[in-house]
Amino acid sequence: MMPTIRLASLLLAFTLSAASAVFAQTPLADLLERHGVTVKGGRFDVAFDSYAVPTVPITPGAFATPLALMTGGAGRERVDAAYVFGVLAGRAGRGASPQELAAAGQILVAMLSADDRASRIAGARVAGRVFAAPLDASGSRPPAPNGLVDGLFRLLNSEAEIDQLAAMDALGLLRDASAVPSLTERYRYYRSENQRAHAGGALEALARIGDPAAAVLVRELAGDRWAEGKDATALAVAFARERLLKDGSIAQIRAALDDKSRRDQARGYLAELGAPVP
Repeated sequence: MMPTIRLASLLLAFTLSAASAVFAQTPLADLLERHGVTVKGGRFDVAFDSYAVPTVPITPGAFATPLALMTGGAGRERVDAAYVFGVLAGRAGRGASPQELAAAGQILVAMLSADDRASRIAGARVAGRVFAAPLDASGSRPPAPNGLVDGLFRLLNSEAEIDQLAAMDALGLLRDASAVPSLTERYRYYRSENQRAHAGGALEALARIGDPAAAVLVRELAGDRWAEGKDATALAVAFARERLLKDGSIAQIRAALDDKSRRDQARGYLAELGAPVP
């Protein structure tokens, strides 16, 4: 999950008109509500960001509507459908069939090259979460679609910072070891430029991948004032410390559940660490 600071940047950067088509919103909202997920104001991205978990088991055919709108829709309609697919097929447990995952993967990869920024961001973030989610209790993951990693690297190397942030988030979730050198370089650059949110995003991705070299970076943060504070980046540091060093920083993550601005971030980290999520 992307730190709250970065989530806010993402949302501000590609907020679209609230006057989206009623036809596009209604079936998607109804679908989520039938599975116990409430959508407020048609903001499917907010439901995705909050790690809303369906409380009603995913039924056969649940993915038909979002897949149809991802395939035949455009603009806001396709973006909304992608986030709905991400909510239903994400952390709640695997409900999509291999065929549905493959179809969604092809669409999400295509969205990475879309002209509109909202589609690129949604494609990266949803793909990262969906293809990082285990298929079953064994923990095995679905194969990443062809072109996904290459598309994410294109975003990582783009000039748009928001594209870079989304790409870092997805590469970290996918635990793509080939991204370690680029992420390490970016982490050090962002730190030197005092870009806290960006450095936190790179560190978060490195922690998720779990490369041993990243543990060296995390140890360097011991006693470093840069890692202090109560913002999203400080919480990303706590996640990295717990993930790589298991030093008890999970207590700091649990404490952040009482902070409204970082609650969703903390819940996401706890889920990734295999800890109970309230």
